[in-house]
Amino acid sequence: MSLSDEKCQSPEVEDELRRLRVFDLHCDTLDSLCMRDVEPFVTQLSNTIGGDMVENDLALAAGRMAQAAPGGWTQCYAVWVPDDLSHTPYTPLEFYRHVRDYFKRQTAANSCSLARTEDARSAQTAHAWGSVAAMLTVENGSPIGRDLAVVDELAADGVKMLTLTWNGKNDIASGNDTVDGMSAFGREAVRALEHHRIVVDVSHLNDAGLADLLHVATRPFVASHSNSRAVCPHPRNLTDAQFGEIRDRGGLVGINYYRAFIADVPAGKDVTFDQLSRHIDHFLSLGGEKVLALGSDFDGSDTPAWLSRCDDVPAFFSRVASRFGTDLARRMFYQNAQEFFERNEVR
Repeated sequence: MSLSDEKCQSPEVEDELRRLRVFDLHCDTLDSLCMRDVEPFVTQLSNTIGGDMVENDLALAAGRMAQAAPGGWTQCYAVWVPDDLSHTPYTPLEFYRHVRDYFKRQTAANSCSLARTEDARSAQTAHAWGSVAAMLTVENGSPIGRDLAVVDELAADGVKMLTLTWNGKNDIASGNDTVDGMSAFGREAVRALEHHRIVVDVSHLNDAGLADLLHVATRPFVASHSNSRAVCPHPRNLTDAQFGEIRDRGGLVGINYYRAFIADVPAGKDVTFDQLSRHIDHFLSLGGEKVLALGSDFDGSDTPAWLSRCDDVPAFFSRVASRFGTDLARRMFYQNAQEFFERNEVR
């Protein structure tokens, strides 16, 4: 978008901003808040400034999110479990429980502004009261280990979505830094997750594992924070064929704001909106109107300077609406994800 485009924002877009709704499939805010004093995560997390889920200096703070999206903001808060916990006092399951307990304490203490939400319809109730709807998710299936009873625990905790791997290998499958596919136990784990309506997330899963998943999954799955590999050839991004499988099975793909997944730019250079919009445009060319969503990766990655905080999301919406139309922007920013989770809960 050019400077003249921003000055000539249409009345239709201005009206949309007054009632803007947002549904973001992925962030790392929980870890950034409750693990900020634990090495080695102090240096791994993108921002370690203090505060709580409502007021902080991170990208996502519920107080600012509610102002940015007057129509309501639903946020999937991931418990990111790193592959290597050897220098911490935690096992993967203990790590998950530690961050989960923080999420529960925060949503209980701040229920007027941060509503813990275990289904998509109740999120709309939270929005009506002016609250951010907070959904619990997990990034990395390592807490499951080889014990399917943990899946029961995740379901009881209200977990809505689980990323099967991070970058390395666990008992379920292998991430994009490794080459193995899905294990026999991983197939059982997917069936257990689907039984509990916990959405399977393939972001970070390698190509072999995703190919194996296609023979196992019976329900729609998502890539919560992945872009197009045809536009930016990073292994964390999706091939056209992978996107097509997600599309044909009724899933979602969340556009990731991480600069390295948007474009390969020289050190010190920022990515542009034009470069990010190429991912949107390419997915639309593959029939992705009802597939596209947001997967910001806020508070866990290096995002563009113009899209570094929740406060920047309304301007991002304006740019998307001006380039692709308000109907598509509305779908991408909220409607597709809301409808997906509503379907997941009843089918």
